[in-house]
Amino acid sequence: MGGPGPVLDSERPWSGVFLAMSSIRITIDASHTAGSGKNTGIERVVRNLCRNIEAVALTRGVGESQVATHIHGHFFPLDQTQARGLNRLARWEADAQEFIPKWLQAIPLSVADTWPSEKIRKWLRPSPSHLGGYKLPHMLYSRAIHLSRYVRGRVVVPSERDLLILPDAYWTTPEIWKTIARYRRAGAFVATLVYDLIPLTHPQFVGQRRRQKFRFYLEELIRNSDVIIAISRTVRDDVQRYIDQKMGAEGQSVCRDIRSFTLGAEIKYTQGSVRPEIVNLFSDSACHTPYLMVGSFDPRKNHHQAIDAFEQLWTSNPHLKLCMFGRTGSMCEDVMQRIRNHPMLDQGLYVFHDANDAELLHAYQNASGVLLPSIVEGFGLPIVESLWHGKRTFVSDTPIHREVGGDQCDFFELGNPRSLAKAILDWEAERERVGLWEPNIHRTIPTTWEGSAVQFLDHCLDAYADRKGKTLSRAA
Repeated sequence: MGGPGPVLDSERPWSGVFLAMSSIRITIDASHTAGSGKNTGIERVVRNLCRNIEAVALTRGVGESQVATHIHGHFFPLDQTQARGLNRLARWEADAQEFIPKWLQAIPLSVADTWPSEKIRKWLRPSPSHLGGYKLPHMLYSRAIHLSRYVRGRVVVPSERDLLILPDAYWTTPEIWKTIARYRRAGAFVATLVYDLIPLTHPQFVGQRRRQKFRFYLEELIRNSDVIIAISRTVRDDVQRYIDQKMGAEGQSVCRDIRSFTLGAEIKYTQGSVRPEIVNLFSDSACHTPYLMVGSFDPRKNHHQAIDAFEQLWTSNPHLKLCMFGRTGSMCEDVMQRIRNHPMLDQGLYVFHDANDAELLHAYQNASGVLLPSIVEGFGLPIVESLWHGKRTFVSDTPIHREVGGDQCDFFELGNPRSLAKAILDWEAERERVGLWEPNIHRTIPTTWEGSAVQFLDHCLDAYADRKGKTLSRAA
């Protein structure tokens, strides 16, 4: 699980043209994440790659790198003025009710308290990471930020020295592919990151419209990339299989260079304070802190199995606790209704939809264990985050979890709550037997985000050199 460390330059296929690497300009796009108040896996990956790639690039002899956003058909380097505006936009999205002045909320909140329609109430009183009735002013403010940046100018003019890295959520911005195609025609080399193919491999977890949007995104990505880098070997193989089965007839017009890397594990950059209720719940002096589940509420995350297992445990172990961190997603009303009506809510079952990184870190540090009962994942970031903190990690037995968790996790049968309950009881018995109330365990340390950025950027530079190595050799 430690993952490969940084590879010496002499071992890289581009080492013979290392001096010419200084001519490369790296641009990493963060158009979606830079203004997002969400803290799910994609945003954590993009933020950590942006934080680490510049330093890693310097070790590889690349002297120029920048974070950018896509505006009206061009990429613009992210400047301080735009960053401040996007941070404000992110805070707004993270919790509109906290961001909007109370006096402006007075009328919609009073209507929400009396309106019979649940849908209208949600629109007037949006939950964290949802905008509800504030979507229109949020969108107008976002457009003003981007227009201001567009007017200030200094567009990234594409050339053959450009390495354009695209790690963000591009199924939300289909217009970007025309820009990317134009940048490639001007000589830019494009590296894209793929998280999963779940909307296509497991369509039962998404609506038909989202599936169609995702298919368009994936096929445009395949046609407009010079190298595709997946977050796991499983996803890499899924992409390769999709190309062979669905797009093989397109020949040279599709990307054939598909690679994978390992995500980082540590939560290093934390913002915000830890609320007293989370401090008290995950107190390091408590013998029975909660078991933690981290993940958005949507069907594939399989919250029902976790609750089923704890309902079995609570019959004879009422002291055990389960705490769930995650924003509400799509198609999750059944599990949310179950939680709202559960007799153990706020007694043994706890839910936080708006936890910040500081609170997530505190929970990981003090949890009795971490659960990931997902039906399908592209990677499973909570696995390595849990192992990073030395926690007993209980995960459903799926191929991707075996790839990521190796022999470091306790695997239970997917769809069998009794299997999960037994695994937790066995761990509780072990803790009781040896007096182990500080629930850290000795496990292999997963890959750091710096190490992850090294793997990712080396793949990009390898592919760049494979395509342009002869030109670089002449320059060197």
